[in-house]
Amino acid sequence: MEQIFFYTAFAIAVISAASVVLQNKVMYSALSLIITLLTVAWIYAMLSAPFLAIVQVILYAGAIMVLLLFVVMMFRYDETEHKRLRPDLLGVFSVLVAVIFAGVLVSLFSCSCFENAPVPADFGSIKSIGSVLYTQYLVPVELASVLLLVAVVGAVMLAVKR
Repeated sequence: MEQIFFYTAFAIAVISAASVVLQNKVMYSALSLIITLLTVAWIYAMLSAPFLAIVQVILYAGAIMVLLLFVVMMFRYDETEHKRLRPDLLGVFSVLVAVIFAGVLVSLFSCSCFENAPVPADFGSIKSIGSVLYTQYLVPVELASVLLLVAVVGAVMLAVKR
């Protein structure tokens, strides 16, 4: 029964992710992205990682998508001015990538190598995520924070009118 729910969530995530790329209207694409992010949160919840599921919903589906929608509305994006160079080629390429990705994931999950893998009792908890992030991956976390700081400073420098 769990596999049925997992493959349903997987199918919804792949279809909505393909819809993000294939939509002609920006708002429909943003709504498809919200569906994709909520489905990923569903998959996290099914993997017994409630903290990751909650963070996915609050941070990505909530805050980031509200920010994206405000930016789209602020710039008054006009659908008539938007012309894709080759929408048919982009659609074929994105569907091809989605099908290949889905095939790889289905073949990986149908493999018997994942069936008896033990899951730690504190999998997905705040303590286990924090201990891994700040011990084993301390340098990449700090490099990512410096990179984000440089990106914010660069965006402010570009936005300031001289």
